Amino acid sequence: MTRDKTMSAVSDDLVEFARWKGGIDGAIRRFERWCEASGLNDQAIQARTRAIHDRLSRRGVSVAFVAEFSRGKSELINALFFAGFGERIVPSSAGRTTMCPTELFWDPARPCGIRLLPIETRSQARSLADFRAEEGVWHEIRFDAESAHQVKAALSCVQEQIPVDPARAEELGLLDEDGLAQARQGGSDRVLIPKWRHALVNFPHPLLQAGLSIIDTPGLNAIGTEPELTLRMIPEADAVLFLLAADTGVTRSDIEVWREHIATSRQTGRFAVLNKIDGLWDDLRSHAEIDAEIGKQVQGVARDLGLDETAVFPVSAQKALNAKIHQDPALLARSRIAALEVALSEVLVRQHRDILTENLQHEFREAVRNLDGSLQSRHRNQVEQLFELNGLRGKNREVMNHTAARIRGERDEFEKSLRRLHGLRAVFQRHGEVVGRALSIDSLKSHVRHSRELMKSSNFSTGLKQGMNSLLTKAAADMARAEVAIQEVTTLMTAMYRTFSVEHGLTLGSPMLFSLSRHQDELSRLSTLSNQRFGAIALATTEKHMVMRQFLESITTRLREIHAAAARDAHSWLRAVMAPIEGQVREHQAQLKRRMESVRRILEANDTLDERIQEIRALKEDVEERLKGLNRLKQEFVQALEDLPKQAPAPAVGLEADTLARLLDAGLEGLDEEPLHSAHAEASLP
Repeated sequence: MTRDKTMSAVSDDLVEFARWKGGIDGAIRRFERWCEASGLNDQAIQARTRAIHDRLSRRGVSVAFVAEFSRGKSELINALFFAGFGERIVPSSAGRTTMCPTELFWDPARPCGIRLLPIETRSQARSLADFRAEEGVWHEIRFDAESAHQVKAALSCVQEQIPVDPARAEELGLLDEDGLAQARQGGSDRVLIPKWRHALVNFPHPLLQAGLSIIDTPGLNAIGTEPELTLRMIPEADAVLFLLAADTGVTRSDIEVWREHIATSRQTGRFAVLNKIDGLWDDLRSHAEIDAEIGKQVQGVARDLGLDETAVFPVSAQKALNAKIHQDPALLARSRIAALEVALSEVLVRQHRDILTENLQHEFREAVRNLDGSLQSRHRNQVEQLFELNGLRGKNREVMNHTAARIRGERDEFEKSLRRLHGLRAVFQRHGEVVGRALSIDSLKSHVRHSRELMKSSNFSTGLKQGMNSLLTKAAADMARAEVAIQEVTTLMTAMYRTFSVEHGLTLGSPMLFSLSRHQDELSRLSTLSNQRFGAIALATTEKHMVMRQFLESITTRLREIHAAAARDAHSWLRAVMAPIEGQVREHQAQLKRRMESVRRILEANDTLDERIQEIRALKEDVEERLKGLNRLKQEFVQALEDLPKQAPAPAVGLEADTLARLLDAGLEGLDEEPLHSAHAEASLP
């Protein structure tokens, strides 16, 4: 297989995005080495640089494709991402081609291949996330990434089905009334269900290597039967493409899925794709009439889904794939896929980059502020000490004794403040323990046990929902208790920062702010999703009962992840918020001690005044060099942030597609195929 040399806008931007992050990572590592060599790599700095590395190392960007059967999801995936291979890579044909949720990504630590989770695992009271780390339960098929035949053969496994008794299908939560009716019409007493529950495809495509992951869902029914899709995969996707077909329009089930699972998860990156517009192409109608009909359908989709018309993209995935493979720019323009590529690039890369830039700037700015404060405080003390020692030139012993007494007075006042700081540490410790208990795994396990007991005691929806609600309510209460303790710590630290800054001249500014609101919002989303998913069930059939139990297991797994992340963030903040004041207090103590020692040694004639002045001047010059080094590193980081990905020229998406196609057919020169494959929109640049 030969890869496309003129990759799409999304591909170009993803590659540049990965390069951009690599430059920032290099700047941060140089900063860390400088801090270590300068003896300034305290806990606060380590927490900040660790946060930056965590943000840079997080997964790239993800796109989820959601639709009913036969809407062209797989064909659109091929057209958007795999046309450069000259053929269909993801199975695509009439009818249902994807029977299980499929993730495509690249992990260099694993071999190329597809891992398939047997459908029988649905009978176990465990979430999909629990199985991800278990190698033995997955069926693995390895392939040569350069062999189109091997790749296609491996990916075709996602189409496989197996016949089972209706009772077994119901036990697995997969009894489909349409499938049962179809089996009966064919004279069979067995129904077909997917052979696999989930598929993980590890494939070294340039886009996937650059950090893209693709999620292909098998249809709207799967969203209800596989909780992880609704709890994590779809909500956390950077972009969700909800496919509709021009020949069917928006159905009632489309609207329900959009409102319950897609529109509520995030405000950006949610698009409707009106596929198969080539079905509206008609030689007996003018291009203007066809454009008007497509525009009318776009308006209807936007109205039904509550979207702006700019978030609805009419395309022909099949024609786009054909045009890219055969290098037909006129057909490519008429397929209208360029506008969708521009929008994806904007959401997947540029908005993602802007948010990441803002977060990185904040973390680095706070790290530098702490360092700069410590160095400036040290420099100020050295300047004062030089002034103090220079003032002793030609003075008698009485003046020197007076200076020593003044320094002792400053030290005594500072020690009073230190006693208050010791008292603060005790209060700080108590609040930290409250946070630790509230976010502990033991507390969550206790809630889970109670919820399972409630669910075991009833096969009716009331008991099942009570168990679910109990778990979510108690988890939210734990998070709220931890948040109260965190805000009390913030109040205490703000007062202490101000006291030491005003009374002793420390350069502290304000303490690092922190909140658990992000994790609380996720808990609220889970609660809302639970109510939407099971609020209308009156009686739990065997199938619904099993689905609810699986939902509880998935909720439990997600809660463990949320609690672990919240605890990690909170503990990191608790360490970091105390580090600046402790570091500058130690520095101030050392300076007071050095000042006292200088005067004492001069009084005892162990040192001459000029020797001490020279020693302090050398220390002052060393600090000045460190400040210059810090400024150089600040500039390096800023330059790395500003080294934005290169922007390719925008496609002519402002023209009506059919108008552009006619121009191309007429032989308009100057429009080569590259802008169509590199669909960047300069107007959307931040």
